[in-house]
Amino acid sequence: MNFAGVNNIDELIKKENPQKMIEEMVTFFKDRTKKHIELVQKYCKKIYDYDKERFNDILERGKEHDQSKYHEPEMAPYVLITWEYHCKDLGKECNLSKKSRDEMNGATEHHIKNNAHHPEFHSNSKEEPTINRENRDAIPDKMVDATKMSDLDIAEMITDWAAMGEERGNSPKEWADKNVNKRWKFTKDQEKLIYELIKSVWA
Repeated sequence: MNFAGVNNIDELIKKENPQKMIEEMVTFFKDRTKKHIELVQKYCKKIYDYDKERFNDILERGKEHDQSKYHEPEMAPYVLITWEYHCKDLGKECNLSKKSRDEMNGATEHHIKNNAHHPEFHSNSKEEPTINRENRDAIPDKMVDATKMSDLDIAEMITDWAAMGEERGNSPKEWADKNVNKRWKFTKDQEKLIYELIKSVWA
């Protein structure tokens, strides 16, 4: 794992033992990712209980969720991404070099284009950037076509949103209101399913 591009992340370069700091960051990433996957699995069970016939394979999806983050080219940049969110939660400054920022954006693009629960996986624009490179949570310049997502893909996407909502203390419905047919283009039937599933898991 190479953090050579890091300028200053939680004053990493000022530490007497930067290797210990890196180990702390990696441990935090693994613990947080494990917790996230467990929350996804919790919401997969809710969707399975809601409609076992239609979403029979959702429990298996939960087992495979976000496993690509444990492998390169995603893991090292996602350690930084996770730590940056952690620093923001603590109100700490977290400065990164352009090189590290580019690697983080590249890892995010790789992740969302290689995991079917992300709308970007289904986009025809495989080579074009599909995230806002200044703020990965913001709406990009061009709306992503998600109309090819299956019901199962959408169901796993909702479990991801619900897990993030529980972690961050906000509602997946708020996230949907902000992004559906603004950041990602869905059909009317897909939009109806999105809100139906949010209601089924988020009482």
